[in-house]
Amino acid sequence: ARLITLRSTVQIRPPQPKFKQSIMFMDKNKYFNLNLKSNNILFIIFSFFPIAFLIGNSVINIILFFTFLFYFISLYQAKINFNFKDKIFLILILFWLSLIINLIFSQNPILSYPRVIKFFIIIFSVLSFVYIINLNNHRYENKIYMSWTIILGIVILDLIFEYVLGFNILGFQSYMPGRLASFFGDELIVGNFFSAFSLIFLTFILNKFSKKNNLILVLATILILVSFLIGERANFIKTTLMILVFIYFAVDYTKKIKLLYFLILVFFIFLLVNLNQNYKLRYVSQLKNIFQKNGIQIYLKKSQYGAHYNVAYKIFKENLIFGVGIKNFRVESFKDKYKDKYKNSAYGGGSTHPHQIHFELLSETGLFGYFSFLIFIIFSIYKSLESNFTNKNLYQFSGILYVCSTLLPVLPSGSFFSTFSSGLFWINYSVMVAYIKN
Repeated sequence: ARLITLRSTVQIRPPQPKFKQSIMFMDKNKYFNLNLKSNNILFIIFSFFPIAFLIGNSVINIILFFTFLFYFISLYQAKINFNFKDKIFLILILFWLSLIINLIFSQNPILSYPRVIKFFIIIFSVLSFVYIINLNNHRYENKIYMSWTIILGIVILDLIFEYVLGFNILGFQSYMPGRLASFFGDELIVGNFFSAFSLIFLTFILNKFSKKNNLILVLATILILVSFLIGERANFIKTTLMILVFIYFAVDYTKKIKLLYFLILVFFIFLLVNLNQNYKLRYVSQLKNIFQKNGIQIYLKKSQYGAHYNVAYKIFKENLIFGVGIKNFRVESFKDKYKDKYKNSAYGGGSTHPHQIHFELLSETGLFGYFSFLIFIIFSIYKSLESNFTNKNLYQFSGILYVCSTLLPVLPSGSFFSTFSSGLFWINYSVMVAYIKN
């Protein structure tokens, strides 16, 4: 009877789906690993993004495309619905739509449309950075900024090496006395790169050594002095202003100590100027006329940058509403009708861009594009400041300062629509908006 009962029990027991459970478990692991890999790829891309600027524009564009691609792969694998109500997404899309409208009125749309298409990719590159920074309670944040700090640290050492020996560690050297080239070789653009990551560098060190304010002041001094040695005057002014504002608000020192620091900094710069004739020429002799009566007006009339600004202004006056179109300054500025405007100047006004963001936007996008940009950037800065008053995030504060420094009038700047300059702008813009709470 016991045997019969045991057999009946065995027969009526339903089969255990061990194999099926095993398959389900493996599928979940596989899915999780795929999602983890896509997030890790985004993390790696952003960690080494600064290196792309050292290599060239093609690499920057490839990186932007891959951030765009893996952002959507990560969202799809994690089954995250895209937030179409995100404020930053909406303001970026509205600005992009203004560029599309400008494209309709462009004198040569063939020159304009690649930048308009690229900006669509930039939108989601910004959002992908916001995504990876905030993912899993800021899991990747510290590692990304640490990588950027190390990369800029290598560039700093390379710049000092070049200043001392006359060439950098790869043998590159500047063709212009009083300028440093570092890894960029014949392109003297290291000052813009240096400025874009200097506050991130300082913030990372400050977060790691928050109680060692003396170290922060020493590093801030080194950053400003290296920026001076680079020899790019406009970027030196921007970098110095950013760091001084950052030190004033972020470092816990009395006003007397901060004033003393400023005076010591001025002394070191004065010393460097007088020890090197090339720097004395660039920072004193070539600029001393600015401080005379009507000095700025005279400088603008008799300088290369002034010639570019004046041509951009004339182009804007003739194309008031929509400008000549993005990237069309390089064609329009060389036309004969603008040559007679510079009888008192030794320089022509034609160039690839006006070398000043406000003149570039006015001449290429007109009042419509210029005010669209102002609405976009003012809203972005306002939301970032609003957020920063609450969270006191120094990385966000760094991004705000860089974006604001880009908007300074009169000072020369790179093209807003070029790969290199715009890449540096948008990576800092991404840092600025990454901490806005939706």
